[in-house]
Amino acid sequence: MAKYRVLNPKGDVVDTKDIDSADDAHAWFVDQRADNSELGWRMEVEHDGEWSFFDDTEGSPD
Repeated sequence: MAKYRVLNPKGDVVDTKDIDSADDAHAWFVDQRADNSELGWRMEVEHDGEWSFFDDTEGSPD
């Protein structure tokens, strides 16, 4: 299981959640974005205490 967080375009953390799979994390991210037309929303995954950009094409670090 990995910890993911959603950041809005201003860089504020909107939500953080432990999720089992990268596919589930991506679905959660899509649900968390309040306005799908606004650019700049991003998702990060925590690995070894560091947060990094989450790319759903490569999956989670676990």
